[in-house]
Amino acid sequence: MNYVSSLVGPGDELQVRVRNRSNELSEYGVVPIDPTRGRFLELITRIRSPRRILEIGSGAGYSALWFMKGMDRNGTLESIEGDLHVAGELKEVIKKAGLKRRIKIHQGAALVILRKLKGPYDLVFIDADKDEYPQYLQHAMKLTVPGSIILADNLFWNGATFLPGAQKEGAEGIIEYTKRIFNDSRLSSLIVALGDGIGFSYRVK
Repeated sequence: MNYVSSLVGPGDELQVRVRNRSNELSEYGVVPIDPTRGRFLELITRIRSPRRILEIGSGAGYSALWFMKGMDRNGTLESIEGDLHVAGELKEVIKKAGLKRRIKIHQGAALVILRKLKGPYDLVFIDADKDEYPQYLQHAMKLTVPGSIILADNLFWNGATFLPGAQKEGAEGIIEYTKRIFNDSRLSSLIVALGDGIGFSYRVK
């Protein structure tokens, strides 16, 4: 909604620059969230006070900047980015933000990297290959504990996940992910109607 967007604003100077740069990297599959969803990530982080965040699909770092805005100084974030060029852009953003000691980049295929990570993470944010969302969820459940939060972007997928006849690559993966988070007794879930839809899951057990 334009009204809410106008109240949130575009973010700080670095966030504006990184979002603009992210839009320029669309040929590499980078699609940044909007500032309203960014504020949502910041607020969830402030409320939960996570010590460790895992981001699956980091792009040029726009979402990471919102997370770090909400974290205290002891919090750390790990980013998984599949594209080597985009990971290079992310590295420069982290440097400019003065966050080299608090953000670690894992460059490579997410499903390969996820098998090597050690939990638990207090918050996991999923925003990568939509076909792989169900597999990301499996890993997220292994890497989190009761009290952790799992977020996933693009659950509406421009309407392809719920409009009759609508089709878009990746929709099946998101639909399966959605079914799983609402049918898993370990999770309490909701889709927050911001932007393209954010899946919010809280681990109750």
